[in-house]
Amino acid sequence: MSSRKRVPPQADFGRALRQLRAARGLVQEDMLLATSRRHISRIEQGHQIPSVRTIEVLAEQMQIHPLTLVAVAYCPELDAASISELLKTLKTDFKGLVAD
Repeated sequence: MSSRKRVPPQADFGRALRQLRAARGLVQEDMLLATSRRHISRIEQGHQIPSVRTIEVLAEQMQIHPLTLVAVAYCPELDAASISELLKTLKTDFKGLVAD
């Protein structure tokens, strides 16, 4: 099975934000410089999809690169196997886009 079939086609930003925030030892209130608690809660509950700018400021608050938040949103689990599959898929995609 190709790695593309094991990488979910839809992002789960709510799960990703909760996982990364918890991994950093942060609570929603720690993220208030990025956006409101209500907005964070709505993202985490899956009621809102964050804009690119919101992803950038949330990532800044967690001291991670914005692409890390986006990547974790496409990993079904925050584990080595899921991350490896996603990175393989990205590498294949980039190989097709970039000339040597």
